[in-house]
Amino acid sequence: MPTIRILNLADHAPTLPSGGDVADILADENFCGLPLGDAAELADVGQLIERLADAAPVIETPTPEAIEPAAEWRPFPVEVLPEPWRSFVIAAAKAIGCDASYVALPLLVVLAAAIGNTRRMQLKRGWYVPAILWGVIVGESGTAKTPAFRLVLKPVRERQRKALERHAEAMRLHGGLLQVFEANQKAWQAQQRKAGEHEPPPEKPAEPISERCIVSDTTVEALAPILLANPRGLLLARDELNGWLGSFDRYASGGKGADSAHYLSMYGGESIVVDRKKGEPKTIFVPHAAMSIIGGIQPGVLHRALGQEHRESGLAARLLLAFPPRQPKRWTEADIDPEAEAEIAELLDRLFALQPTENDTGELLPAIVKLTPEAKAVWLDYHARHNAEQVELAGELSAAWSKLEEAAARLALVCYLAKWAAAGDAATATTLDAESMTAGVTLAEWFKHEAKRAYGLLGEDDGQRERRELLAWIRSKGGRVTVRDLAHGPRPYRGDTEGAEQTLRELVKAGYGQWEPLPAGPRGGKPSRVFVLKSADAGPVTYANPEENEVMVPVPVVPRGKCELENEATRESNSHAAESDINAMLFDAAEENEGAYP
Repeated sequence: MPTIRILNLADHAPTLPSGGDVADILADENFCGLPLGDAAELADVGQLIERLADAAPVIETPTPEAIEPAAEWRPFPVEVLPEPWRSFVIAAAKAIGCDASYVALPLLVVLAAAIGNTRRMQLKRGWYVPAILWGVIVGESGTAKTPAFRLVLKPVRERQRKALERHAEAMRLHGGLLQVFEANQKAWQAQQRKAGEHEPPPEKPAEPISERCIVSDTTVEALAPILLANPRGLLLARDELNGWLGSFDRYASGGKGADSAHYLSMYGGESIVVDRKKGEPKTIFVPHAAMSIIGGIQPGVLHRALGQEHRESGLAARLLLAFPPRQPKRWTEADIDPEAEAEIAELLDRLFALQPTENDTGELLPAIVKLTPEAKAVWLDYHARHNAEQVELAGELSAAWSKLEEAAARLALVCYLAKWAAAGDAATATTLDAESMTAGVTLAEWFKHEAKRAYGLLGEDDGQRERRELLAWIRSKGGRVTVRDLAHGPRPYRGDTEGAEQTLRELVKAGYGQWEPLPAGPRGGKPSRVFVLKSADAGPVTYANPEENEVMVPVPVVPRGKCELENEATRESNSHAAESDINAMLFDAAEENEGAYP
């Protein structure tokens, strides 16, 4: 437990003035009567105080409660991704010079969108999990999130381009069929008037439906007819996702409509009813509206966009976040093998080829994927651990945990079908295995950890951000730095020894680390010390009472006593230097706690 030693100097220095302190002892030629002898020097004073401090009574203090360390960045678990997806993520991240999560998360969402409404996984009777994911890659400008995003979206956009070209050709042919229909209709009407016969009218050719797999328009009124015409679902992809978050209820009276509620339904693949002011029909019913969403955003924009409304509604909790630390950009000759890109495009084509089932009434329904007993065991273990964690959470993290429970199953379903699609046989994948469930759980655990980290980062003020960056720098130095190191380190502290020492003192008070003594060098000199993080791996530990983290040898502080000195100017100069040395020895002597200057 932390300890405090109290040394009453008056018990050992009989001529110490009332309320006197160490400075008075140093200023007195007889050291205020300390038991040192006539030939004592300043060094003897320091050694005596060190021995007295060792023998001083110890006051035990309760161990302060530590709160959970701040989450540290963990690399994305690419090892659980099935091939060829895994190799593509690794190669793409290397070629672009970005973190692997900037490639992996968009690809997860794209694969989920390719599956769409064609499959659902049954966890138990009444609990069916869709392959629908919402992801956000978070980073400042220059973090290469956009090149990664565009690379992953490339095959989907190419697929959409070809589909629109086919639709344009179909519409051209449809125009010709309409002309024939109109001519036949006129002829039919003339014949009916002339002969009075009641032949059935010519049938108007149906307008071709545009195959859509990706959209960027975010208004629910615009999306509803596209979703109705494309029952497998859609991918909403935007380089800057703020356009989506800012579009809710844009055209509603007073800015209060049902856009957010509709999107929450799309996350679950549920039905939506949209009433439109323009266009026909006025009311659109989509029985299974599925929408996967991916995009990038800057940290500050995300924090502002995810306002109280979106946090309370649970929309923010549904977002899988990837917010890797910013790294310096380095040139690389690495490039992506065109064959690897082709493999991913083929994988997506196979998933897009999946079809739903059809019931007796002709309604399209997702085919059901069940769990093997081994996969069910993995899920039950995760479910128990996850819910035990959520009991300890509150607020935003508790809301995120409530959605990240099912996210493990959704991620497992995507991994499972992607693995089968890579083998060319996704249509026959009906029983999810333990390996796929383990992959989903591993990914969910990473996103849980990242949610903790990202929510903390997004809520930082300037002071907290500066402290985090300083702690990261200290960790990069092995978790041990001296005042001199800091004064020669990051720009805000460079050349400011006094400021560097004060900053490290504040870290000790806040419970992030402790002082440890350093032995004198081969040439001697006064003892020095090094700041050591509580844990270079786990991050800071904050105490409920930061003052208890310091070792203190308190003495009363009053104006100095008057002493006759042979050479006052010289002696005072020496006493200031000696006081600093003795303070260092005094606090190092009491070092069995954390050892810090008060």
